[in-house]
Amino acid sequence: MNPISDKNWRVGASLIAGLLLLMAPYRASGQAGQAESPSNIGCLERLEMPEYPPLLRMVRIQGIQTTKVLLSEQATIETAESSIQATTTVVEKAFKEMEKAFKESAEKALKNSQFSKTCGGKTITLVFQYELRDDPNRSSLFAFEPPNHFWIRYGPVYVNPDVSAK
Repeated sequence: MNPISDKNWRVGASLIAGLLLLMAPYRASGQAGQAESPSNIGCLERLEMPEYPPLLRMVRIQGIQTTKVLLSEQATIETAESSIQATTTVVEKAFKEMEKAFKESAEKALKNSQFSKTCGGKTITLVFQYELRDDPNRSSLFAFEPPNHFWIRYGPVYVNPDVSAK
C-alpha cells in the first residue's frame, strides 16, 4: 500500500512550490529585498510541479531535467526546451522514452503555471531532479534549493503480489 495518494501529492506539491517561490528571491540574495537572479525565478508567480512519470517510477529511472522557458511579451510560454541527464543507468533506446516522458510532464506543469506580466521576453531556467525514495522515514516529497532547483520525490513504492493466479 502506497501511503501517498496522487491527489494529496498534487495538492502538497502546489502548496510547497508556492511557498518556496515566495522565499527564493530573498534567500538567494541574502538580503531583505529581492535580487535579480540569472535564472529569473522571480518571474514565477505560481509553479505547478511536474509529475514524476508513472512508467519511469515503475522502472526506477531517476534524472535531472533542466528546462529553459522563454516568455512572450505577454508573459506566456513562447518556447520551452529541456535537457535530461539520467542519474540511473539507462540504455540508449530507453533514454529517448525517458526524455519524452520527463519533457511532457514538465510542459504540462508549466502550462498550468503563472508568470509575472512584467517578465515578458525573459527566459526562466528551472532544474527538476526526479528522485525515488526507498526509506519510508524520509517522506519529504519536494525540496527546493535557491535559486531554481526543485526535487520531485516519490516513494517508497510498494508492489502488490499477483494473487489472482490459480
